[in-house]
Amino acid sequence: MKAIVTSKGQVTIPAMIRTKAKISTGSKLDFHIEEDGTLKVSLLNQGITKLKGMVKSKRQRPVSLQEMKKAIRDAVKEAMK
Repeated sequence: MKAIVTSKGQVTIPAMIRTKAKISTGSKLDFHIEEDGTLKVSLLNQGITKLKGMVKSKRQRPVSLQEMKKAIRDAVKEAMK
């Protein structure tokens, strides 16, 4: 695969490479030049979109608006003491 470097030093990573390497928006890459001149690129992390759903809530259901309002009222009452 080939890519062209722009005048700003940017390169578009081909879609097939991005897909296979799991590179997405926000991914961080590390560039390293070996002694023989070979350029190595490593994925440091995956983009933020990959984090969705990784942390499971202990709650079985979403908090209702009424529950939020009650929690706020209770916190205000506690803070006023």
